[in-house]
Amino acid sequence: LESMLICHCNGVSDRTIRRVVREGATSVGEVGRACGAGACCGGCANAVKKLIHTEAAHRSETPTITVASLPSTT
Repeated sequence: LESMLICHCNGVSDRTIRRVVREGATSVGEVGRACGAGACCGGCANAVKKLIHTEAAHRSETPTITVASLPSTT
């Protein structure tokens, strides 16, 4: 998949922003602190917000699979 440059000031791609959001960033400020996107002129803030919402929606559509721990047999 091709990546798209979102933050021109700091050279941050959509892939990097998506990764940062998956790692827990929930606001433009948190994304900015983690990777620099949206931390300079703010021209990309709306695109960053859109990526945050897209990743949040994707997370809620993805089923969570939990694997139970089995008791030790030793």
